[in-house]
Amino acid sequence: MKIRITHARAGNRAWPAALGAACMAALALTTLPALADETVIGIANLGPHPSLAMTIEGFKQQMAKEGYVEGKNVSYVYSDANFTQALMPQMFSQISAKHPALILTVTTSVSQVARSAVADPKTPLVFTEVTDPVAAGLVPSWKQGGDRFTGSSDLQDFDAVLAFAKKAFPGVKSFGTLYNPGEANDVVTTKALEAAAQRAGLTFKPVSVDTVNDITQRAQLLKGVGFVYITGSNLVQSAIPAVAASMQRLKIPVLSSETEAIKKGMATASYAVSLQSVGANAAILAARVLKGEKTTALPPALPKPSDYVTQVSRSQFQALGLTVPAALEDCKCFIN
Repeated sequence: MKIRITHARAGNRAWPAALGAACMAALALTTLPALADETVIGIANLGPHPSLAMTIEGFKQQMAKEGYVEGKNVSYVYSDANFTQALMPQMFSQISAKHPALILTVTTSVSQVARSAVADPKTPLVFTEVTDPVAAGLVPSWKQGGDRFTGSSDLQDFDAVLAFAKKAFPGVKSFGTLYNPGEANDVVTTKALEAAAQRAGLTFKPVSVDTVNDITQRAQLLKGVGFVYITGSNLVQSAIPAVAASMQRLKIPVLSSETEAIKKGMATASYAVSLQSVGANAAILAARVLKGEKTTALPPALPKPSDYVTQVSRSQFQALGLTVPAALEDCKCFIN
C-alpha cells in the first residue's frame, strides 16, 4: 500500500517570520485523505535536526512493534516550525487539518504551544524530548499524566554522567556548559547539573547564551575548565559545530548528551540516553492512548538504564593530546 505521509514545513528561516507564515501557508503540501482503516498520527517538530529525527524514527519503529505500521494501518502527518516560535501555531493548524487521532509533540517549546494551538480538547497529545514535563506545566507530577498530555522525558542521570566523566578524564576538577536561560529545559538541566557537580566534588561553570550568534563568543568563557558538557539544549544543539570548533581551539574535551555529535568528530565522548529509546518510550504510551487509556492515567516515562549508550572517540582524544584512560580501554565503546 502506498505510504500516506505529509511533510509540511511551517516556515523558512531565510524569510521574515510574517512573510514566511503567509507564503508557507499557501505552499503547504497536500496528500490524499487517509483511508478509512488508517489511524492518522500528527508529528509536530521544532525543526529539522538529526537528533530530533532519530527520536521520531524511534517513535515510528516502536509504533510498528505496537501494531501501528506505516503504510498499512497508520499514516503520519509531519510539520515543523523551522526553529521559529512564531510559526508553531501554523504548524499545528496544518496538522490539525488532517484530523489526527493523536499528535506527537517534539521538544518542550513545541509541547507548551500545543496546549493552546490544538483547538480540539479531545485530541490527545504525547510529548517527547522534554526534560522536565512537570516544570514545563505539561503534567501535574512525575506520577500522573496531564488532562491532555503524557509522554517521554529525556532527563539524564547526571550523577551517572559525571561519574563517567571522571573516568574518561582522570583528575578533572571542573567542567562547564552552555545554556539558554529562556528555555525551561535548560534551566532545569543547569540546576540539576549544579547539584550533581557538588555531589561529585567538581566545580561547575554554566555560561548563558541567548541566541545562536552568541555561541562562539560566549564559549570562550569556558576556557580553563576540565571538560565541557553539551546538554540537550535546543539552542546549543542547533549550533554544535560552532561549540565543537571553539572547544577544539581551547583544547577542551567535549562530553555530549546525545549520540550523533561524536560520530561527526564534534565530541570526545558521550554518555547519553539513546534518542531512539526516548522516541520508543513515547510510542509505548501513544499506543496505550490510541487503545483507549486516558492520558491522566499514564505517568511520563523516564529513561531506563538500558536506554543509555556510551561512545568514545579515540581520534578526538589524540587530537586534544590526551591519552585514553586504561579504565575505558576494554569498554567496547570506541567509534574510531
